[in-house]
Amino acid sequence: MNKRHVLLLTAVLMGFTLFLGIHTALSLPQTDINDEDYYLYLPLIRKDALPPVINFFRSNVEVTDPGNAIELQWQTENAISATLYHLMATGQFGTFWNVPPNGSMTYNIPDSTRNFERFMLYANNEAGDYTSAAVTVKLNCPYPWFFAPAPDICAQDAAPDTGGAEQQFEHGTMIWVESEDRIYVLFDDDIFSPKWAAFSDEWNDGEPIDDPTITPPSGFYQPVRGFGLVWREGQDIRNRLGWAVAPESGFVTAVQRTSYAKYNETYIRALDSDIWHLLAEHSGWEKFTPD
Repeated sequence: MNKRHVLLLTAVLMGFTLFLGIHTALSLPQTDINDEDYYLYLPLIRKDALPPVINFFRSNVEVTDPGNAIELQWQTENAISATLYHLMATGQFGTFWNVPPNGSMTYNIPDSTRNFERFMLYANNEAGDYTSAAVTVKLNCPYPWFFAPAPDICAQDAAPDTGGAEQQFEHGTMIWVESEDRIYVLFDDDIFSPKWAAFSDEWNDGEPIDDPTITPPSGFYQPVRGFGLVWREGQDIRNRLGWAVAPESGFVTAVQRTSYAKYNETYIRALDSDIWHLLAEHSGWEKFTPD
């Protein structure tokens, strides 16, 4: 067999093999596909939520007076909800409102609020992420202090002139303020606490002004009326104050207090026009001369 015959035979065999393969493929039995037996798995692609952004949170005024209305305004991005909080003077969360991501709200400042109003806005996206912003509105002080130099905080109330009385003791002072119907006791000792105390004036006209069975040493006095009632009924007060060293004297006084959220201080005009300064929590007192 020559080379030409070999090539021809190879071509015939290759053609026959191809025919058998096609025929076999065409003659294979077909199987029905049940869709319930086959699943298509696709990779999950997660798209993280964009973080919420507060473009601005502001008030329509920076400074106003107690009793006025203000408008709070805000604008956010990528947020689906927001919460607006009113902060108490102590910084704790107070009243809150569920608000839209963009909007405004009118707030009426109570007449009794002093120094400032503060608010906090929280904005949340669909993933639960949040951001926050705060705004503070300063408040003008509605009442001037009755003395100077004044504390660096608003007075809570006005200080109209009122009747008063003052009496000196061996170890302290008693002060009566008519507008409050209250008696203040200031102790000189550095050992015991509290350093000062306050009592309602329970004495009424027509009641005995003193106790005739009590006789003070020469040169000293038994306190009378409201001072005497507090002094006689409070053995600890009597022991700490001692005897009065002069009769009580009437004068025109005034009282004001600071407007902190707590731990407030009291200022009282003294008989000699100086200022009694009573520290917070009955922790101490001082007397100073105003300008």
